[in-house]
Amino acid sequence: MKNKIMKNRRSGLAVAALAICGLAVPANAAIVDGLVEYWELDGDYNAGVDASHAGTLVTTGNGSGTFVTGKFGSAIDLANSANNQAYITVGGDENDMDFAEGNMSFSAWYTTESLYTNWQTLAGKGEGNGWRIARAGGSGNGMTFSGRKPHNFAAQTDDQSGGWHHLVTTVEGGVRTDMYVDGELVGSDTSGYVLQNRNNAMQIGGNPDAGNRGWNGNIDDVAVWDRVLTADEVSSIYNGGDGASIGSLTSGVPEPSSIALLGLSGLVLAFRKRR
Repeated sequence: MKNKIMKNRRSGLAVAALAICGLAVPANAAIVDGLVEYWELDGDYNAGVDASHAGTLVTTGNGSGTFVTGKFGSAIDLANSANNQAYITVGGDENDMDFAEGNMSFSAWYTTESLYTNWQTLAGKGEGNGWRIARAGGSGNGMTFSGRKPHNFAAQTDDQSGGWHHLVTTVEGGVRTDMYVDGELVGSDTSGYVLQNRNNAMQIGGNPDAGNRGWNGNIDDVAVWDRVLTADEVSSIYNGGDGASIGSLTSGVPEPSSIALLGLSGLVLAFRKRR
């Protein structure tokens, strides 16, 4: 009987160790996987992965960018109107943001202050098969990914109350493109879209191939991956509307080997106490 109890205790401890090793990691560590870059936009344009990807604010005419209260910390408020433009151009090797012939995901929080022109762009790499997320033509509510793939998915661009919305686009190159708004899948395309190199620097709040299409509103916590985020990962970022910043999801995540060692150490200590 004593041996059976000890065996059950050991089994329970082994399960606990496996839980530590296997279940404490994915919620955060999965978001880290394939993360190419993120911009918190908390009072600066610094990049969280590679410092060379830091952004620079570019303005023409009366366009402006100012930091305001964001979804998390601060956000950039881009004031754009006809011939008055402001956008952030991303530094470093522009090829890092092309994902040519591959997969990608894009995530950002945004508000809309006005719809002053067609094809206002939240972020992009260019026209053609260079990716971009923009207002769907003159739609009052919809947005599109890279030229109507899919077209006019409901992205709440007509909400000009200052309310925050979350958008994720995922591209499985040559197979499928999905769009999520506020945690929900709102559009898909299976026509075989393939990303191409556009030889432009990525812009946040603008389209490098088409001027005067800057976003008029706030943008916060922008991120790109070189893989397809899962629906569960999208949900973890949206977090029921409260949101979870990419920084919070990627900081303080121990390496899997460290977690395994912690779990094994705990198991050994538990066994010693029961001797």
